Amino acid sequence: MTRFAPFPRDFYIPKGSVKIADRNSDGVVYVYRSAKDRPATMAFHGEAVKPDWHHSFANEATREHKIRAHFEGRQRAASWPAEHRAERKQPHGFEVGHILYASWGYEQTNIDFYQVTRIIGAHTVEVREVSQIAADTGNEPWMTGKCLPKPDGFTGEPLRRRVNGRSKTVRIDKVRTAFLWDGRPINWTGYA
Repeated sequence: MTRFAPFPRDFYIPKGSVKIADRNSDGVVYVYRSAKDRPATMAFHGEAVKPDWHHSFANEATREHKIRAHFEGRQRAASWPAEHRAERKQPHGFEVGHILYASWGYEQTNIDFYQVTRIIGAHTVEVREVSQIAADTGNEPWMTGKCLPKPDGFTGEPLRRRVNGRSKTVRIDKVRTAFLWDGRPINWTGYA
């Protein structure tokens, strides 16, 4: 089987078009007049061979707006990695004694509570599962209820886990991700 090489970018660019490059990003547009004598533009980014978009417009103002939006989008895309790295480097903000909860299950909602027992570093904590108490008011439907954690009522062994810097969550295992508990009772459901 023979594989064909992709066409170069020049293949897609209309003849007689004018190139406009953004100084603050990797965005490039080519402006020209379409066959129906309407303003038209083809936009690229980076080293992309195929265009990001290719449109004709009713008037020049609409085309200018679309070009500006393309350049602004490429600027945001260029700044995102640096922002993401800075966000990840920030400390997680968890403290010893904070309670986390994980909601998980299939056809039912299980709730597990964890307590932060030790701060190991800027991105790692030690958590232990704690028991829970019922917070039922008596008027919940069958096989449902509310629960609260029992602080310092440890039931599990210490787990050393890394904190996700962006979402401020702790991944317990493949199924459970723990979030900071806000102090309100959490709903659970059972399956008969």
